[in-house]
Amino acid sequence: MSWRKITVIVAVAAFCVLASTTIVHPKELKIGYIDSGRILAGSKAYAEAQKTLEELKAEWQKQAAAKEEEIKKLQDELDRQRLLLSPDTERKKQEEIRAKYEEYRKFVDSILSPETGKLAQKTQELSKPIYDKINAILERIGEEEDYDIIFDAFPQNIVFAKPEYDLTEKVLEMLNKEGE
Repeated sequence: MSWRKITVIVAVAAFCVLASTTIVHPKELKIGYIDSGRILAGSKAYAEAQKTLEELKAEWQKQAAAKEEEIKKLQDELDRQRLLLSPDTERKKQEEIRAKYEEYRKFVDSILSPETGKLAQKTQELSKPIYDKINAILERIGEEEDYDIIFDAFPQNIVFAKPEYDLTEKVLEMLNKEGE
């Protein structure tokens, strides 16, 4: 054999050896999903937060109803006494009613405003730690079990997925266990 043939054979063999060791087989993508609506519905901490919010809301509604009742009484009193009142006294009573109504409206807005209301703030305050725990659990599952992607199927964002990829119950179990 000539040196030329030997060199070609060695080069081809070396290429084959190098190619077989440097070819990287792509890792299979590992995907999971959760239903955050089901997680929240089954979460003990979320149920407690909802109960607290309902109690606060009931108290605020009671306060609003009392203010509304006070306005109604003032208006009824004005209606009954209208014929007996001087124009100046009637105007003062109407201004008092308007002021009470404005106070009532500001109170309701301070509670129910979607951005700055007390209800929105309290909802955020009570739910943020729960969402943080859920995210921490998802990150832990993702890291420990080598998931590439975990989707949230709520509300109906996933059209089809095999049930074996559903991590909802696992997350819910871990969340409730951490809350104990």
